[in-house]
Amino acid sequence: MAKLTKQEMKHGEKVIGGPKIYFWVISVLVGIGTFSLSDIASWGRNIYIGPVGLRFPQVIPSFGDNTPLLFLALFVMALVGLYVRKGWAVPLGRAALIVSMVVFFPVGTIFGAILWKRFNDPAAKKYLNYGARDEEDKETEDNEVKETK
Repeated sequence: MAKLTKQEMKHGEKVIGGPKIYFWVISVLVGIGTFSLSDIASWGRNIYIGPVGLRFPQVIPSFGDNTPLLFLALFVMALVGLYVRKGWAVPLGRAALIVSMVVFFPVGTIFGAILWKRFNDPAAKKYLNYGARDEEDKETEDNEVKETK
């Protein structure tokens, strides 16, 4: 992990604070929806008005009953990565933002566009140690090249 000063730690934590709050809210909403509306697929396709029944075609393909749990796992893993300051939290957080942009279309797209900039911030990348391994590998390769000369 990169050595950071207290000021850099505070700034990086402040930058990542927005995505943390967003992922918490989305995780709670998806969790409530997953565990309270488990039988949503059966009552959403058919509407009965008196003797007339309307049956809507299935527009979204069915991925099975585990799809909401996969969404929940994605947001929770992004949260875990942000809290433990791992570099893999950046691509996973971006994937979670894309999923929220698609699933929660108008509002998710607005929040996703705003929070996307937070993951591109150099202070956030440094705080999350994103790309630190590549820099260490380059330094060791440079040292090995110097030693062989």
